[in-house]
Amino acid sequence: MLAVVSIGMLSAVRAYVTGESLYSKGQKDAQLHLLRYARSRSNEDYRLFSQALAVPLGDRSAREALQRDPPDLQAAREGFLAGGNHSDDIDGMVRLFRWFHSVPFMARPIATWTEGDQLIAQMLALVERAHEHIEAGRADDREVEAMAAQASLLNQRMTGLERQFSDQLGVASRQTKRMLLALNLALAAVLALTSVHFLRQSLRTRAAAAAEVRRRQESLQLLLDSAAEGLYGVDTEGRCTFINRSALVMLGYARESELVGRRIHDLIHHSHADGRAYPAGECRMYQAMRQVEEVHVADEVFWRRDGTAFQVEYWSHPVMQDGRVSGAVATFFDVTERLRTQAALRESEQRLSRLIDTVADGVIAVDGEERIVLFNRAAERAFGTMAEQALGQPIGSYFANSDRPRLRALMAGLAGQEGGSSAHNGLHELVGRRASGEQFPMEASLSRLSMGPNVLTTVVLRDISAHLAIREEREAHEALEASSRAKTDFLSRMSHELRTPLNAVLGFAQLLRMAKNPPLAQAQLNQVQHIEHAGHHLLALVNDVLDLSRVESGRLSLSLEGVALHAVADEAISMVDMLAKDAEVRIRRAFAQRPAVEREAWVVADRVRLRQVLVNLLGNAVKYNRRGGGVALDFEPKGGGVDCTIRDDGGGMTAEQLAHLFEPFNRLGAERTGVEGTGIGLVLSRHLVELMHGRLDIDSLVGVGTVATVRLQRADDAAAIAPAPFAPSVHAQLDGESLNVLYAEDNEVNVELMRQMVSFRPAVKLRVALNGAEAFIQASKDPPDLMLVDMHLGDMTGLELAWALRRNPATARVRLVAVSADALPEQIRAAMDRGFEGYLTKPIDLRQLLQVLDGHAVV
Repeated sequence: MLAVVSIGMLSAVRAYVTGESLYSKGQKDAQLHLLRYARSRSNEDYRLFSQALAVPLGDRSAREALQRDPPDLQAAREGFLAGGNHSDDIDGMVRLFRWFHSVPFMARPIATWTEGDQLIAQMLALVERAHEHIEAGRADDREVEAMAAQASLLNQRMTGLERQFSDQLGVASRQTKRMLLALNLALAAVLALTSVHFLRQSLRTRAAAAAEVRRRQESLQLLLDSAAEGLYGVDTEGRCTFINRSALVMLGYARESELVGRRIHDLIHHSHADGRAYPAGECRMYQAMRQVEEVHVADEVFWRRDGTAFQVEYWSHPVMQDGRVSGAVATFFDVTERLRTQAALRESEQRLSRLIDTVADGVIAVDGEERIVLFNRAAERAFGTMAEQALGQPIGSYFANSDRPRLRALMAGLAGQEGGSSAHNGLHELVGRRASGEQFPMEASLSRLSMGPNVLTTVVLRDISAHLAIREEREAHEALEASSRAKTDFLSRMSHELRTPLNAVLGFAQLLRMAKNPPLAQAQLNQVQHIEHAGHHLLALVNDVLDLSRVESGRLSLSLEGVALHAVADEAISMVDMLAKDAEVRIRRAFAQRPAVEREAWVVADRVRLRQVLVNLLGNAVKYNRRGGGVALDFEPKGGGVDCTIRDDGGGMTAEQLAHLFEPFNRLGAERTGVEGTGIGLVLSRHLVELMHGRLDIDSLVGVGTVATVRLQRADDAAAIAPAPFAPSVHAQLDGESLNVLYAEDNEVNVELMRQMVSFRPAVKLRVALNGAEAFIQASKDPPDLMLVDMHLGDMTGLELAWALRRNPATARVRLVAVSADALPEQIRAAMDRGFEGYLTKPIDLRQLLQVLDGHAVV
């Protein structure tokens, strides 16, 4: 009976040793998958982490079930199965725990086991909280990195506990074997004494006693063979006296007879791992006999029968007989798998250390006394010091004096948080202090981790010097953009508010001037011309202000091409011709007298903007001239460019006036002369010329006059001249069927103006809608051939109306032309992108409107 119990106990100890390896492997695998999850944040890595951690969690549930009163044996068995233990070993593990859990040799590893389970629970809590934040999209990089750093610290603590548990199990195994061996030897001695007694009592029982002794010897052999570790004995000559089944299996032998009676050192222990000879005289196993003491060796190999070696850990005990050493007994384990696991653990720890060092953010961990215990590579770079110099130092020495109280307060606040073993208090901006004394801004996340009686605080930090500089630059840029947008919005509103009344002023002036029935008297025509002249002057002012704003903000784009300078000059002269006649100033086309120069004067420019510059310069030359004076416009090719000069006979300017000539809104005293002007024309002209990669220079002498020179790059004279725009006859008639037009406009004055302008085309049937909703309803009931749409309709914008029309099958193909006081290029582009085919800006030019009507009638 005792033999059977001994066999069971030894098997249970062996099962706990195996279970410890599985527990350790599960924990390390979980740590590895945790770090991968911290980097990838994938559900697969989180699943692998949970799967690996199930092994130590199963063992924990088994221990807790056995410690209940009364023990829950079924729950304990299920826990051990979840921990990967073999089902045949579980009953023995349960009995060993229940019978010996209070005995010191088992109580110590159970206490270590319990402490390890607490660390496993902390690791699980860390990951579950991080996983919850990741799944909810609330996790930031610093929180995940802090979780990984805390898990690494737990892993370091766990590694020490696993080694301690393994050593304690080894002690438990040896003490269990000694106890069982002592019990069996005592039993054998009792049996021997009993046998002698019975022999003396009666020779008739000799045969039975001998049989009983043989049976006991067989039981002892059975006990030896049931042990998981290898067992063999040697005499003083080193000859094998017995060997158990586990030893035969590990050494590759089939029968005891192959080893018993032979010098076992020469068979299994003859060489070192590297192949060097290992003489018996140097063998540490025989030290037990020589020095009469137990010997423990963990760094040698045994050799199998097939010539292969395996790592072993063995103990050698002297055997005493009559006060003398009669031999020794050796026990050994094949530790190849354990060493492989330990190597894997060391490699895992090194990987963890390397992973922490590869984290982009600095990671610092401090103990309960605020002394640094972890300082990764990123922290070394941030603070300009090595980890060896930082370890053991107070963390406050790496922060600015002004921030140290706040740092302590943050750390103290963590201790007061609820959350069990861990706590986190978000991101904070602090000021760090490098080893050189230089201070730098940082963003830091603090977290607290409890490991039994020990408490660690982890600081994950990032140098945000560059980030702050970028943020300041971005804020300054945003402020400039906001100012620019405000300026643009103001100018857009001003343009709209001025163009709307100008639409009525100039529109009705055009109608009065073209009236035929009855025609206006000459005096009335002169009055209308004055109205038109003042209106166009105000419109030019609005346009110049808008252009100057767009140039200064960099939003004015030009289309550069080869332009015939003489053609643009003719257009500009024709546009200021009326002004020149009124001022009695003659404009002379000097370039026309030199046909060769005229042919060569091709420049790279934006045709419209070049004409705008020449009109401005010619207008100034006329306005500031003397009555009866002259203006000469000429060209002169020079090198790779062409100079366009405008020379006047005016009063000229002083040197002081020339110094302030290009200041916006500075009219140099001309405001006191009665000459109209705004003081921005020259400023805008210079900007436009520079955008065309040219240069504008002004020279002047008092009493002589002024010369304005525009120098532009010379272009290929093969470039085509853009055709002049088609100018329809005001009194032309539409051919064919009438044109059905719907006008959406909420201003009744503009509506009346449109009615009178459209009256020049009797074939046009004009309907009016005074808001967007009414326009949509009319267009849906009776789709027009053409819709003229204002961009501000009271209840909606013109763009919103266009969107609704395009989505309605009944009106999706209606042709749209915008009629608006919004004149900015981006506003026009927005309308064209939304499906408008044309865009008429207010004040409406009658000829342009009629051209639109005629064009759609032809289509």
